[in-house]
Amino acid sequence: MSIFTKAKEKISGWKARYPVVRVVLNKYFIALLVFVLLIVFDSRTSLSQMLHSMSTLRSQKKQELYYRQEIKARDERIKQLTSNKDTLEMFARENYYFQEDGEDVYITEINN
Repeated sequence: MSIFTKAKEKISGWKARYPVVRVVLNKYFIALLVFVLLIVFDSRTSLSQMLHSMSTLRSQKKQELYYRQEIKARDERIKQLTSNKDTLEMFARENYYFQEDGEDVYITEINN
């Protein structure tokens, strides 16, 4: 008997005794296993690369939403400042400490 026939008989015995061996030694299972390993470890289509890209995309979408909200709030503030002279004057006095002639400005900070 050759080595191959002995190995074939031994594998046949394992297949009869253990059903898991029958599934693992199935040619379709082996092909699927090779395919999955290629997908997971191939550098061009790596699973970790895909997960990292999805995470980056998710964080960028959150950032985009934040900036859209900020732009909307700023546009509203600009609309308020350009439509009413009193709010523009109040804004200039609060943020840039503008004063009229003969007026003294005192800056106080309140600590909580």
